[in-house]
Amino acid sequence: MSAEPSSPANIYRIEMSGRQRAAASVLLVVALLVSISVTVWAPEPGLWGLVPVVVYAFLALFGVDMVLATLAAIICGIILARVPPLELGALLLESLGDFVTLLGVIIMLGAGLGEVIRRAGVADYMVMGIVDKIGVDTRVRVRVGVMLACTVLAFSLGTLAGSVAIVAPIIIPIAAVVGYTPPATAAMFFFSGLAGLILSPFAPATIAVFQSAGVSWGQYVLTAGGPVALMIWLAGFLVVSWNQRRTEGRFAYPPERAAHPERATPTPAVKRATAAFLATFLVLVVFAAWTKAGATFVPIAMVLLMAVVGLASWTAPSKIMDALYTGASRLLGIFFLFWLLAILFKLIDSMKPYDAIVAQFGPGLSALGPYLFAVAVALVGWVGVAGAAAAQAVLLAKVFGPVAAALGISPAAWTTVLLASAQTDGLGPFPNPDMIGQMGLAESNSLKWQLLSCWLVMIPVVGLYLLLLAVYT
Repeated sequence: MSAEPSSPANIYRIEMSGRQRAAASVLLVVALLVSISVTVWAPEPGLWGLVPVVVYAFLALFGVDMVLATLAAIICGIILARVPPLELGALLLESLGDFVTLLGVIIMLGAGLGEVIRRAGVADYMVMGIVDKIGVDTRVRVRVGVMLACTVLAFSLGTLAGSVAIVAPIIIPIAAVVGYTPPATAAMFFFSGLAGLILSPFAPATIAVFQSAGVSWGQYVLTAGGPVALMIWLAGFLVVSWNQRRTEGRFAYPPERAAHPERATPTPAVKRATAAFLATFLVLVVFAAWTKAGATFVPIAMVLLMAVVGLASWTAPSKIMDALYTGASRLLGIFFLFWLLAILFKLIDSMKPYDAIVAQFGPGLSALGPYLFAVAVALVGWVGVAGAAAAQAVLLAKVFGPVAAALGISPAAWTTVLLASAQTDGLGPFPNPDMIGQMGLAESNSLKWQLLSCWLVMIPVVGLYLLLLAVYT
């Protein structure tokens, strides 16, 4: 699933039941006992080095806060890897420069950029420009305008919750005017935002996928990201209509919401800043695609975009920094999450359990052949690895990358596998924070219709993944 939270206070977490808390507690106790036993009796961890991964995955599935789940896995990893206390500081420092930690930095900067363009009036002007160009006199036109606005902002900012949070206050009154229900609006937000996120060169999950697959952003879009995003958008467009027909008469926005939002006349500064933002963004995307720039270029691009918006809108540097601090601080917890994940992955790498996997199961996995192996890995990532989408892609690349290389799986096929592993669970089969977050932004309280809509979109998306893998392998 994508790693964009709907609330900074509840990152990657769904409320737990009493049974889930009990199961999580039992799992943690057992894992600690196993880790201590292996450390005492086994000369090397071997396959037991995967215990932290199992703890991390299952605690996440139980609904434990992802930071706490990662901390629990790190404790098991420290025990299994026999890390002396005096070396922990060096491990923490080394992890700050890791690729996974960089993803956390990118997420915070994306939130800061979103706040900068919101305060500068650029976000509102972009959204209303799209909606006004499409028109708001029919439901189909509203749907096209809303979905394009969400896609453009998610693509530009690399965040799902952050972009939809900007769009929602502007769009909901317009959707209410033509009679769209909250569940249908939530589906609109989610599918169009997810499509933009999958394409975005600034989205951490996207960066993790193409970086781990060893391809450029342009190659990623042409081979996997573009077709999948288009399928989600088109299928979502049709499913929103299906959702609307079945929820109309059952759900509705309050009558007072059904009015056009007040639109302030854009000032020359807003128009100038918007033009500068779009032009600079386009140049940066072309530059990144042309030079095959990696993840390290993204923070530079985001800082440059903030500077350009500030200069074009004649906003004082102190106010730009204040907007950056405000936006980034909301997602400080996610930076810590990715830093902790970097520590966890380094601990696991030091135990080399993946070498044991390849040695023990490599021949059997190779016997599946390239296509079935690719499908199996995608399935493992989809239903077997929970947590942040970017971390999922990195983890699967570490675990199965050597076997994929040995089987001669092409970069295009491996890119497709990692994308399917990281993003398919955003559509289901289980509820997830991204899905629920869009419901909250759309003021919908019907998880049933959000889930059913996601399942309907998931069917053609999974079919497309299978087709792409058949072509690329």
